[in-house]
Amino acid sequence: MTERRGTHGGHAVKSNDTPLIPDAVWLEERLGEGSLWRPDETGLPAELTDAQSREFLLTVGFPAVHLDVVGIDTRHLRDEDGLEPFDADEIYGHRYPDDDSPPKNFCFTMALWGDQHLMLDAADGGITHYDPNGWDHGDGWQGPAADSLPVLAVLLGLIAESSNALESADDAVRAAAITDLRERMTGQDLNVNDSAFWDEIFECLD
Repeated sequence: MTERRGTHGGHAVKSNDTPLIPDAVWLEERLGEGSLWRPDETGLPAELTDAQSREFLLTVGFPAVHLDVVGIDTRHLRDEDGLEPFDADEIYGHRYPDDDSPPKNFCFTMALWGDQHLMLDAADGGITHYDPNGWDHGDGWQGPAADSLPVLAVLLGLIAESSNALESADDAVRAAAITDLRERMTGQDLNVNDSAFWDEIFECLD
């Protein structure tokens, strides 16, 4: 088995086979001890109905970190209202302006990159790229970014694992790390290859 070494906050880790659904040990080896936000049942909003997402948050937890190498930030999850439900129909431009009916489809911000959001769908657990600059033009929805919350956690773990190489002063080392990371992330979730969110992340790394 190939050994890879990377750091998050200077912590060296080993890479084993990448799991489809990570456990807390795998994530904390890459993101640091205490890096996971793990609420109790009362800390989860009733609007989150996807069973897999709820179970993952309650049993494993989700990274609440700032990934310095790419600027992805999930620390808001530790705030009191960190998992605030949004009206998905409104922000994705599916509501008519005069529609005042109560919301029935919800989503939650799981990660931020500048003003770009990765949103968790409350009902099906998918991860969507939301661009707030387009919401009032019906163009907020930017397509899927990951199949599920556990998969997104793995993608963040892979980025953290590669941080040292991605920050290398050696151009060849950095370029190889970018290529390797993209291949590993795409191998984990094909949405990575077709996502504008991840395209922009990798453009910034180049």
